[in-house]
Amino acid sequence: MRVVFPAILDGFACTRASCACRASLAAAPATASGDGFPFRDTEAALLAGAAAVAHGAPSAAKTAATAHADYPIIAIATPQGAELTFSSLCPTVRSLLASNREPVALARAEGGWRCALRVFQPEGGLKEVRLTPRKTVPWAAFSATRDALLDLIAEPTLPLLARLARVAALLDAALTDRNLPVPVPPLTARGFLAFRGFVESRTASAPTEAMARFAADALPLWGDDVGLAASDIPALLDALAGDWRSHFRTWLVPTERDIAPAIEAWLGARLFAIPLDRDQSIARGYAEFFEGFAVALRYAAAFGEVRQQRINARMIVAALALGEHLVATAGESLPGFEMPRDVHERGPRMADLDMTLESIC
Repeated sequence: MRVVFPAILDGFACTRASCACRASLAAAPATASGDGFPFRDTEAALLAGAAAVAHGAPSAAKTAATAHADYPIIAIATPQGAELTFSSLCPTVRSLLASNREPVALARAEGGWRCALRVFQPEGGLKEVRLTPRKTVPWAAFSATRDALLDLIAEPTLPLLARLARVAALLDAALTDRNLPVPVPPLTARGFLAFRGFVESRTASAPTEAMARFAADALPLWGDDVGLAASDIPALLDALAGDWRSHFRTWLVPTERDIAPAIEAWLGARLFAIPLDRDQSIARGYAEFFEGFAVALRYAAAFGEVRQQRINARMIVAALALGEHLVATAGESLPGFEMPRDVHERGPRMADLDMTLESIC
């Protein structure tokens, strides 16, 4: 059987009983293990277990860990073989993403994975993938578009924010045309400014109280990466509610170049997984993708403020994981990015644009 997965995770093996994700699954109540889509069920169980550990609740019936024995991997059958997705809630997965120094790439193994896995078989065999809740596109068109998105995020000549703007423009074109594939739109000054404004608005409107609650509940899964304990949660709430722009400039902006490979690794892994890992439409998956990125920026700025230190690779990947899973579990309606249309006046020159992360401040 052919298996495809992000190459950065080729050496993955989460077998240590001491891994925080194992302890959290062991503490998950049996009721957290449902019979719906496996990946969602597993992460719900994991987060329930982490909250029990974080708040000192007694462990319930310990059957959830057995029900999710493959965690943090899920194998999904596709027309081209099995695809493996890895959950960023697992500290072992995040450590590999944080150590990334190579461009985003996929690994392909013709003889299967290194150990036995249960392969989830989606209804219909994924011959069609949902673009929107009511519109589907052929698997081949989706797969080709996903390859294009991975190429865009790996483009070494552009800053990360500009790469994300290109990803957003391609998805906007697909959703506008209600079709895939679509030509990759060129990066324009006006399009980049629209995307930068979108990210800034979503970062500024991040739900700080919900972020603090979620971080407190999930603390056993990420606290060691950032160096925070339960006693730091009140300070985290204060930092989240404070001047995020100042915190962002002080603690994250100076390290953008150093942490860029880790961000790229997380972005690439997410682009590969969406929307199959949560059994949703492409439109919903990418709405969560951009929202989670914006929320992660707020988390990272707050981490730096509480620790009074610049953000490193482990801290930014933890922030990205928290942003991703907070948005996914909330399940709220999200705004989508739309490119400016029918604008004829002259725009600024590309050379005059600030495409650093600092520019969203």
